[in-house]
Amino acid sequence: MLIDLKNSLGFKINKTSNHMLSIINPILAEFDIAIEQRATLEIIKYEDDVTLTKIAAILDKDKTTISRTVRVLEKKALIQRNNNSEDRRSTMLELTSKGEETLNNSQESITKFRNDLISNLSKEEIDTLFNLLDKVVLGLDSNKHD
Repeated sequence: MLIDLKNSLGFKINKTSNHMLSIINPILAEFDIAIEQRATLEIIKYEDDVTLTKIAAILDKDKTTISRTVRVLEKKALIQRNNNSEDRRSTMLELTSKGEETLNNSQESITKFRNDLISNLSKEEIDTLFNLLDKVVLGLDSNKHD
């Protein structure tokens, strides 16, 4: 049986994601960061006790990928590592003043992108879309063990 790729849910989600990235990446290039780097900066700013493991869990990425992102952000002097006084094996991450500045300077562009992204959708459609995407993930997770 032939599968119509264009009607595949995975294809449609991936195509949408690629289109979003083709718009946001050039915007963020102005600030010398990529989308995953900015997401990491946001997590470090707004979450408590941020570690590599916590970022990996939030972004649903493997720890090795996040480790690479963190090293790049450190080289750019946007974040720094601090030893956890309670657990020496755990290293907390925090923004540097340059990281705060980069996050703040890119905020207007990100807000505009996010608003443009949903501009053709009603509140109800956005809620429905989020619920449907959550259901897709749940379905994937429940079938993972089969």
